Amino acid sequence: MKKIIITLAIILAAAAIGLNIGCKKIMQTHISRRNVAINRINSEITSLMSESGDDAESIISANMIKWANEYGDDLPENIRFIPAKNDDKEVFYASVDKSRALCTLYDDKGEITGFIEYRYIEDDIGYVLLVGNIVIIVSFLIILIQTLYIWFAVIVPFRRLSDYPERLARLRDIQKLPESRSRYFGRYIWGMNMLSDVLASSTKRINELEGQRRTLVSSIAHGVKTPVSNIRLYTDAVRTGLYSSEHDMIVSIADKIDRNTEKIEVLAAELMKSSASSAAVSEIEINRFSVMALAELVKNEYKDRMAMKRIPFEVECSIRSVMESDKYALYRTISQILENAVKYGDGKGINVSFTKQDDSFCISVRNHGELLPEKELPYIFRSYWRGSNAADKDGSGIGMYVVSETVKALGGKVYVRRLEETSEMEFVIYIENT
Repeated sequence: MKKIIITLAIILAAAAIGLNIGCKKIMQTHISRRNVAINRINSEITSLMSESGDDAESIISANMIKWANEYGDDLPENIRFIPAKNDDKEVFYASVDKSRALCTLYDDKGEITGFIEYRYIEDDIGYVLLVGNIVIIVSFLIILIQTLYIWFAVIVPFRRLSDYPERLARLRDIQKLPESRSRYFGRYIWGMNMLSDVLASSTKRINELEGQRRTLVSSIAHGVKTPVSNIRLYTDAVRTGLYSSEHDMIVSIADKIDRNTEKIEVLAAELMKSSASSAAVSEIEINRFSVMALAELVKNEYKDRMAMKRIPFEVECSIRSVMESDKYALYRTISQILENAVKYGDGKGINVSFTKQDDSFCISVRNHGELLPEKELPYIFRSYWRGSNAADKDGSGIGMYVVSETVKALGGKVYVRRLEETSEMEFVIYIENT
């Protein structure tokens, strides 16, 4: 913006200087040519008066056409003789200005006989100069106002909105843009908020489907284990001689059944393993970033949302260190914990703090509300597990599991504890400082 205004000022200043210099040079040229014409005419009048003895007025009338052909536009519009009223021999001379010149006329004896006044029509150059300067100044003001309007009405709002699509792509569930009636960005903001709703809905649906899929896989895996156990019982019975007839054949059949049961067990184990580890953890992108930047991101995304829900919300960060991790993955884990804090808390307050302990960064999220029983804490990060306080709340039971898996992928650990003295639940994420 500064560069645009400075460039504009320089261009218009150069135009104004050029206009003024050009007009002044034209005026000086005109004055110089008029001086030459007046001096020659004045000398000619003096010479003719000495030779012919005619008076100045007669000479002027007789020679106007000739002088017009000779001097053209430099000829004064009016030449008038002013007779002297006394015998004062003082030299009386007035230099040429824009429209008037006054010259002394002497006779052949060197005495003043009068004065000759040369008058020109007022030049348009001064008017052009004035109008030109006014136009340049007004143009500068108009362009400056337009530039400032574009800056504050378009560029500044756009700069505030420019990183929203990236944040939406990375974070999905973020604070919506405030509604605006701006004719430039009103529909854009409306469209981005609609996109945010669609992404949030799609993410929720994907999580539900993922939960259903893993529930199905777990059910199949558990369902297969029962017939597998029964098959083993049968094979043990056959091998131990419970069925004594045709012993060799029975043993062969038992061995085949046993081998098939092993395959089924392996399949069931793979299904169980897939079910336990299939929670969607986004790809990790390790970068260097300021811890303060992560704290500001959390604060900016949740402060308005918490204010609307009337939940006291505080983000504390006094360290200015740089950590090497995935800022957006960490934000998503904090966001999931905060969503649970809103869902299961009592609305009396949520606190997020960022600290550094030895070689680790510590992120703590505390919220007031009903405390989970101590015996349930070891299960809180298991997939599909839901606490005793979640009976009347929506959810799939995979949110905290995803938090745990994401923190593990970042090389960290996450813990939960009860703070009975303050009736708070606290989740603590430790990320090693590499």
